[in-house]
Amino acid sequence: MTETTPTPASTAPIYSLKLEGFEGPLDLLLHLIQKEEMDIYDIQIAHITDRYLEYVNLMEQLDLDVASEFLVMAATLLHIKSQSILPQLTPDTEYMIGDQEQLVKQLLEYKQFKEAARVLDVYAERQTLIYSRNPKIHEDLEGTREFEIRATLFDLLTAFKGLNDRAAEIETEETYETFEEETITVEDKIAFIDRQLESEDQLLFDDLFPLSSTKTDRIVTFLAILELIRIGKIVTVQTGHFESIYIVKQEHEGADQEILPPSNVENTRSEERNN
Repeated sequence: MTETTPTPASTAPIYSLKLEGFEGPLDLLLHLIQKEEMDIYDIQIAHITDRYLEYVNLMEQLDLDVASEFLVMAATLLHIKSQSILPQLTPDTEYMIGDQEQLVKQLLEYKQFKEAARVLDVYAERQTLIYSRNPKIHEDLEGTREFEIRATLFDLLTAFKGLNDRAAEIETEETYETFEEETITVEDKIAFIDRQLESEDQLLFDDLFPLSSTKTDRIVTFLAILELIRIGKIVTVQTGHFESIYIVKQEHEGADQEILPPSNVENTRSEERNN
C-alpha cells in the first residue's frame, strides 16, 4: 500500500477573522514596551522591532486579517533599526534620531488618549452598576477576585504565544498523526466554550489550551475566543497587566443586540453624544 504524507492543516486557512475593532500597531508597541519593562523615552529599538515582528508573524500564522497599519509600522521600525546599526554618519544619525523621536511622541500621545479612555470606561461601568440590574460579571465574581482591567488582543496573543511555545516543546510525531485525523472547526470550539460557561461563571484562559492539545486545536480555540469577543458573548479580564486571563460570559438584557468589542466602546459613546 502506498503511504501518503499528510498535509498539515496549518498550511491552509482555518478561519479568517478581521482585526477591525481591535487594537492597532501603537497598542502593540505600548504592550511590548510595558512587557519588556522599557522606558518609553529610551526604547531599545532593535529588540522591540524583533518582538513586534514576532507578533505580526504570529497574527499572520493565525490567518488574522492583519491591517496595513501593522505592516506600515513594521516598515517604520525596520527603517529606524537599520539606521541605528549603520555607521554613525552625522546626517543619518540626525535623521534616525528624528524618526525615533517622532515615534516616541506618537506613543506618548496615544498612551495619554488610552488612559483617558480607560478612566471614562471605568466611570461608565460604575454608572451601569448603579442603574442596571444586569451586572452579572460583577455579581458572580464578587468576593472571589477583583478584575481591574479587560485583557486586550495583545494580552491574549502574549498568553497564547507562551502556551503555544511550551506545548511545542513537548509535541511528538504521535501527537501530530493523531491531530491529522481530527476535524476541528471554530464553530465547534465556540459551542464548547458556550457549554463550559453554562456551568461555570468564569474560565481560566490557560485551561482551554492543554499542553497535550495539537497546534491546530490551539489555533482554532484561540480564534473561537476572538470571535466570541467580537460578537460580544464574552469578555476577557485580568486582575492586572500580564496576570492570568479569565473568560467571563457577557450578559445583556438585549440579547439580540450586537455588542461591539471593548475597544470600540468609547467611539460608540462619542457617537451617542454627537447625536
